[in-house]
Amino acid sequence: MLAQNALDEYYLEGDLVYEDHIYKAGIRSIQFHPVGREMEMPIIKLGGGERLFLEFDDLYEDFVNYHYRVIHCDANWQPSSLMPAQYLSNFQDFIINTFEYSTNALIPYTNYQLSLPNNQVNFTKSGNYLLVIFADGDKEDLVLSRRFMVYEDFVAVGGQIRRSSLVDDIDTHQEVDFTLSHPNYHIQNPFRDLKVVLMQNQRWDNAIRNLKPQFVQNNQLVYNYDRENNFPGNNEFRFFDFKNTQTLTQNVSRIDRDSVFTIFLKPDLSKAISRYAVWEDINGNYVVRRLDAANSSSEADYCYVDFLLSYPAPSEEGDLYLFGKFTDWKLLPEYKMQYDYVRNAYRIRVLLKQGYYNYAYALSKDGSYSADLSLIEGSHWETENDYQLLVYNREVGIRYDRLVGYGTLSSQDLY
Repeated sequence: MLAQNALDEYYLEGDLVYEDHIYKAGIRSIQFHPVGREMEMPIIKLGGGERLFLEFDDLYEDFVNYHYRVIHCDANWQPSSLMPAQYLSNFQDFIINTFEYSTNALIPYTNYQLSLPNNQVNFTKSGNYLLVIFADGDKEDLVLSRRFMVYEDFVAVGGQIRRSSLVDDIDTHQEVDFTLSHPNYHIQNPFRDLKVVLMQNQRWDNAIRNLKPQFVQNNQLVYNYDRENNFPGNNEFRFFDFKNTQTLTQNVSRIDRDSVFTIFLKPDLSKAISRYAVWEDINGNYVVRRLDAANSSSEADYCYVDFLLSYPAPSEEGDLYLFGKFTDWKLLPEYKMQYDYVRNAYRIRVLLKQGYYNYAYALSKDGSYSADLSLIEGSHWETENDYQLLVYNREVGIRYDRLVGYGTLSSQDLY
């Protein structure tokens, strides 16, 4: 059980931040995606009948009534000038009524679930939104915040992923060339009014923003840069599977049980100088599952997972962190690794819910919050990555950024 005084610097209660954030250390395993599509980012079409699904676990002992509200944001993730009545069909703060206590789990928790839109909340404008969860009706008692998007299908996205055109990056980077087509939608000044966000594997931390079109022709905007639209290819993600705690599964070397389960993973090695190797991953994502459970949301157990990265000496370039969707694509204090001089390895033990996880080892240089995966993972132009494109337009006479286009590209079609 997590105690309230176990909060570290990341979880100190403070002001709302307009990004994916957890404000209490006992809140775990947040999943937010379109209903029925666990691997996709939280985005739905305006008026399209789709819904988003949020679930999270509360590991604190006392039951809490959780409330939620929704805030409309501009393209830069700051509150827009719209009032709630202008973007919601109803704009009170609402309570999360769907919850279930854990069963057959060594570490007890309460699982909360929410679908949006619902009978209480519906969206009337496209754009960026922030979902804010708070406790017992107190808006200052923040619990978590999550970004999501509602888009309109006015601008079609097309493009291709190429090996980088730059000589220095040709072996390590991928170039994303794309076009925006809008035959039935007028854009008065695309250089001024449009904002384009290009993302790799749903990551906000390294998104490329505000690219301007190079060419405008026949209701089509062409973005065909050499440098500005490059991403490190990185490598296929490492993975482990502990959906079953009774037998050794993929990349698990030992399972101990005392008051809780401890999962020991097989030692990892640096892949920085290794050749590229093809294997299936889920691009840094994770899935909560317990094989012998009827409902993994409330029956999957929490286990300590022990990671070990063999490395000859502590890196002089900075600190190493575990990194992936389960860390919110952030370098969080609880995932910072420590060097073990006896084992000549970096080690860390973290609490995770049963399932299948992708992960990587990321370097933070000089205390930077920017994640560099190349030191340990290497980087290859051949790596399979997914890319997401968000197209915002601030039309003349309106006071918000409409999300007028959304599309995805995959480097599986790399050429």
